[in-house]
Amino acid sequence: MHKVYLAGQSNEHDDGWKELFKTIPNCDFHDWEIHSDQTSPDTYFPDDLRGVKNADILIANPGVAPSEATWIEIGYFYSQKVKTPGDFCDKLIIIWQENRQPKWSIDFVKKTGFVVPSFEKAKAKLRELICA
Repeated sequence: MHKVYLAGQSNEHDDGWKELFKTIPNCDFHDWEIHSDQTSPDTYFPDDLRGVKNADILIANPGVAPSEATWIEIGYFYSQKVKTPGDFCDKLIIIWQENRQPKWSIDFVKKTGFVVPSFEKAKAKLRELICA
């Protein structure tokens, strides 16, 4: 069973995007909207990071606008999974939607893990990773 953390936008703000992944067998999904106490930053910050730390794979959907919490989760996951800063993390999938801004940072982001343009491509990449 693969532990997969779903980081980023809420289902409400991005057309139920997480539900697409939850149909994949052999995955135990951690969804911060369900598994973290969202009462306040004092509860959700440590709950979310525990979920990130325990994940084998992280799928991040930072959406199309600033998404600071998502980037904190991505950075924390990345730092836990690579041996040396600058290494490529083959357990990190970032959904970089076509209309996401700013474009200048995508080359930097691509050095961290798999960057895909859509939810469907992310789902395909997850299937590839769990079958490898």
